[in-house]
Amino acid sequence: MIRCFLIFATSMLLSCQEDDLSADANDEPHPAEFKMLPEENRSVILATTPRGHTFHFMPIYEPGVTDITIMIAWPSNWAYEASRNPAVPYIGTETLLSGGTEDISPKELNEFLSDRNSGGSLIPTADYVYGEINFPKDYREEVIKLASDTLRSPKFDPRWVHRIKGSIRQNMQSAHLKTETKMWNLARKANLGDSPLYHFLTLPDPRVIDEVSVDMLRQWHKQTFTQSGLTIVVTGAISRQDAGSSVDTLLFDLPKGRVSPPHDVNVTIKPQTVFLHVPEAEKTTIGILGRLPPTSQGNDLTDLLALSHFSQNGSGPLFSALRTEQRVSYGFQARFGDYNRKNRLLIITGAVAADQAADVAADIAEIYEEYRLDPNFETLADLRNGMVNQTQKNVTHVNIVAQTILELALDKRDPKIAPKLHNELAKLHSQDLKSRMKTVVPPKSELAVFAAGPSKKGWSDACVISKIEALDDC
Repeated sequence: MIRCFLIFATSMLLSCQEDDLSADANDEPHPAEFKMLPEENRSVILATTPRGHTFHFMPIYEPGVTDITIMIAWPSNWAYEASRNPAVPYIGTETLLSGGTEDISPKELNEFLSDRNSGGSLIPTADYVYGEINFPKDYREEVIKLASDTLRSPKFDPRWVHRIKGSIRQNMQSAHLKTETKMWNLARKANLGDSPLYHFLTLPDPRVIDEVSVDMLRQWHKQTFTQSGLTIVVTGAISRQDAGSSVDTLLFDLPKGRVSPPHDVNVTIKPQTVFLHVPEAEKTTIGILGRLPPTSQGNDLTDLLALSHFSQNGSGPLFSALRTEQRVSYGFQARFGDYNRKNRLLIITGAVAADQAADVAADIAEIYEEYRLDPNFETLADLRNGMVNQTQKNVTHVNIVAQTILELALDKRDPKIAPKLHNELAKLHSQDLKSRMKTVVPPKSELAVFAAGPSKKGWSDACVISKIEALDDC
C-alpha cells in the first residue's frame, strides 16, 4: 500500500505533494474567513456535516498554508470473495481517476486538475479503498464538484477501460519477470495459500485482467462507493463549516450501502526456508519475514525506532556486519509490511551475489537475533532526535497529516495525537525498545526465509523449487 505518513524520512517526503511553506505572507487566510477559535489550529476535532457525516477535522491557519486535503476510506471486502475477479478494484480505481464522466472527457479532466494545481488518488487495499483529493483553497468548490461527479457517475467507456486494462497488464507482466517480484509472490503464496487474498495482492494470472468487464466495474463501483461506514478526514486551509459542506457535496447522491464485518484472516508465518530457482536471474533476492502485532495495538513507533536503528546506513548492526565486516554490497533494508490491517509483517530484504546468498541469509538471521536480545544503543539518542525533528516538520504538510489521522482513526486509536507524534517518539528510550524486542518482536526461530535466484549452491537445507506451484511439496 503506497502512502506517506508523519514518520517518513525526508527522502520519502519528496514523493508527496507538499504545501509551499515559503509562500508570501499575503496568502495567509483571514480570521473572519475561517470563523474558528484560535485553539482549533492544528487540533484534531471530530465534527459533523449538515447531512450527518462525521469527520476528523484539523484546520491549519498559518502563513503559506493554502492547500486542503480530503481523505475518505471506503470499506471493501472484494479481496476476500473467491467469486469476484481480483483485478476489478485496480482497473476500477484507475478508470475512475482518469476516465472522465458523462460531461467531461479524460483529457479535459486531466487539464482541469493540472490547471488548478490539484490532484487525487484512489488506492485499493484488502480492507479499504483510500480516496484522497488535494487542492488550493481558491478552487475548493469547483474541484469538489468535479470529484463528486466523478464518484457518482463515472463513464466507464469501454474504449478507455480497454486502454487501462492494457496498461495494467503490461505493468504486471513486466513486474512478474523480476526476481524480486518472484520472491514476494513466493512468500505470499507460502503465507496465504491459494486464497482470494493471495490472488488480490498478487494477480498471479494476468488473464483475470482481460476478463474484467464494464458490468463488473459498475457492480464494484455501486457496492464500494456508498455513504455508509466511511472514515473521513479534512485538513488544511479551511473552516469547519466549509469542510462539512465540502464533504456533503463530495458524497451527494451516493447510495446507502451495507457494511460487511471485517474479515478475520489470521496469517501464520511458518518458520521455513524456501529457495525458488530462477536460472535467468542476475542476483539472488532474499526476504526474511516475521509476524508483528497490528498497529491497532499501538507501540508501532517503538517498532519503527528499533528497526530503523537496526538497519541504519553507516552505523546500524545490519550495515556494519554486511558491508563493513563481510564486504557484501549493502542493499538490504528492514521495514514493515502488511497483507491487511490485522496482519503486519517485519521484513528484512535485499539482493546479493548468488554465491554469497545462502551465507548472507543465515548471517542476517544471526545478526537480527543478537540485536533483538542484546542491542547496543549507543547511537540511539541521535537517531531518535533526528526522527523527532523530521516528524515535527512533517506535520506542516497538509496531506501527510491527513493520512496519519486517517490511519489512527481506522486503528480505533485517538486521532488527536497525530500533530503530536513527535512527542510520543521523543519519550522512547532504550529500555522501551529492549522490552518490546524481547517480548513482542518475533525471535529468529519464528522467521521465514524466502529467496529467488540463479544458483542452488548453499541452499541444501532449504526447500528448493523451480516454480511457485511446487510449494505444496515443501
